[in-house]
Amino acid sequence: MVDYKSFQDELKDFYWKNADARAAAFYQECSAKLDSLYVTGMSPFQMKVLQYKTITDMFDPVLFFHSPYYYEPGTMCATCDGARTWRGGHTHAGGWTYLKNSKKFIAQNEALYEKKLRQSRELLYLVCGPFNDTSQHFGYYYRPVMQIGLRGIYEKAQAKLSEACTPKERDFLTSMCEGLLCLKACAGKFAKKAADRMANAPDEPSRLNMKRIAETASRVPWEKPETFYEALNTYAFLRKMIGALEGIGFNTFGRVDLDLYPFYKHDLENNILTREEAYDLVCKFLLTWDTHYDHDMQMVGYSDHELENTYVLGGCDAEGRDVFNEVTKMFLIATREHRIIYPKIKCRFSRNSPKAYLDEIGKSVVNGTSTILFQNDDATIPALLKMNRTETEAREYIVSGCWDLVTYGFEKPDCGNYVNLLKSFEYSIHRLRDKMEYIGLTFDELDDAGSFGEVYKITCRNIQKLFEERISVTREGGQIWDQVDPLLLFSSCFESCIEKKMDFTSGGAKYRDDHFLLFGLPNIVDSLMAIKELCFDRKKYALTDFLSAVRNNWEGCEGMRTDALMCHGWGDGSAESTALANRFNNDLAAMADQLVGTYGSKVAIGHLTYTETRFWGEKTLATPDGRKNGEYFAQGLTPSRLKRIPCVNDVINSMAQLDPSVMGANSVVNIILPSNIPLDRCTGFCALLPAQQFNRCN
Repeated sequence: MVDYKSFQDELKDFYWKNADARAAAFYQECSAKLDSLYVTGMSPFQMKVLQYKTITDMFDPVLFFHSPYYYEPGTMCATCDGARTWRGGHTHAGGWTYLKNSKKFIAQNEALYEKKLRQSRELLYLVCGPFNDTSQHFGYYYRPVMQIGLRGIYEKAQAKLSEACTPKERDFLTSMCEGLLCLKACAGKFAKKAADRMANAPDEPSRLNMKRIAETASRVPWEKPETFYEALNTYAFLRKMIGALEGIGFNTFGRVDLDLYPFYKHDLENNILTREEAYDLVCKFLLTWDTHYDHDMQMVGYSDHELENTYVLGGCDAEGRDVFNEVTKMFLIATREHRIIYPKIKCRFSRNSPKAYLDEIGKSVVNGTSTILFQNDDATIPALLKMNRTETEAREYIVSGCWDLVTYGFEKPDCGNYVNLLKSFEYSIHRLRDKMEYIGLTFDELDDAGSFGEVYKITCRNIQKLFEERISVTREGGQIWDQVDPLLLFSSCFESCIEKKMDFTSGGAKYRDDHFLLFGLPNIVDSLMAIKELCFDRKKYALTDFLSAVRNNWEGCEGMRTDALMCHGWGDGSAESTALANRFNNDLAAMADQLVGTYGSKVAIGHLTYTETRFWGEKTLATPDGRKNGEYFAQGLTPSRLKRIPCVNDVINSMAQLDPSVMGANSVVNIILPSNIPLDRCTGFCALLPAQQFNRCN
């Protein structure tokens, strides 16, 4: 019997008791050292290399006697995903270059920055940075390291140096190489620390862990991993060490069952490990991340239970073959057995997925594990093809933290960028003219509309104004990212960055599309349905009277509100609501198609939100669907809580009417099922889902 309790207790002692204070002390000491070494006029490349080297020299590796893995630098708070500043005020040394230069974002156009702040305060949209998503939602592309090691990447960058034509190209490639050498040195420090700890190990298993680390860290990941253990540790080491050095948050391990299986198969065939030993390594790998925080802590803030840590299982490979193997099963079983919350699992599936795979996912659902998200290949791959991805690229997609849809190894879109459709709707209905003046946007009002068609046109026209404003702010303000904080280690994972001799922040990735993650579609569709039916089809209420009731938060108009709630709405499966939703969704996609993205590329839409459904809902006035001031929004494409949906099939049938190919930024629907649902019912349900993504919660 493996002693997982001692393993977890040792990690909890560090992450729950010591990690935050240790990280704060390191930040103070390291940032002071960096400030003393800084020379006025340093380029951002020089600053980043100085940051890499200073952190590498100063950090003291953390090793756990009960763990075979080496990864923890001890420089970030327990729940930090690598982002330079983390909730609760935590800042780590990897953010030094950014924090030193971030004022450049403001100085380039103070009026633009102030306008962006006003619009953000009024909840028109969310940007995870001044103008770009500069700190989180990064997906490191692990596959090149698995195939050629950091050494192979270093040699590619070195070879490109001879072709560099400009000082910036030479500085970029030289600085990248210096950063890669720092990662090599970091692994060497783990090897030395493990060798030193062997003599003090409390028991033989602990001594063997230290011995294994001492032998492995001196080679991997500078050299490519050769074994299942080395590949798993490569994930762990790169996630934490690049986060510590680079100062950005990594939110996915990528396609673990596809990429780990060759190592697993090799080890079994060569008697390097048994299935039981491999499973033990998977359990300890998952428990490593899950033990970073307390499952039972009270959620008070915006994202207290969000660790931005995910991985992908299943789907198809680059040739279209189904991915389902023993590694897939190990990760699913270990998650069930140990009730893992983080990392979250993104399970890709299609109409061709093997029943055994769907059953294995279904076991987690019926056993009450609500951290699995289901992503439909049959909807997602066509959407990516429409975004001009190649068939191979589309098949290899991943879903990362916050449900971001990413072409693995070719892009990092600005993720977590929410666009609040309901805000333009609210301003129009409630005639918030002072607010419009404050944000610098004027939305047309609905009162004088003589037909439902006119109401619909005004609604779309207002949203188009919001879209145009949102993209123009980022396009105007986001071009100087490379002057603030180049991401040399992150760029090294992209083949295109080395080939172009260009940092990711300068446009080195193959694709740089924008994602608009929309919320409000269910509430707006329900509102439009109520206006159409009550004010124009049945003519029960004059539009002005109906809007007046909404403005008064339905006070004294309970009968009118009940009528609004009883109208057809999104998710009820009716022909009227699904036709309107499909029309509206297609029109939203057409509006986005007319936009020029931040870097001259496309703008994709999707429908999903996080806890804004509560925190933004609490600050939004009543809507014509019967929603009162401050009540929650619907989440993603999930039907409103205000609607009585006859059965789950109605939601599925409604979703089937939407064209998934126009939602290239991904979409989510949450469907709550009873905890005692039979496995065969769950498997059949998942296989029929037409939505892009399905998140099941108890």
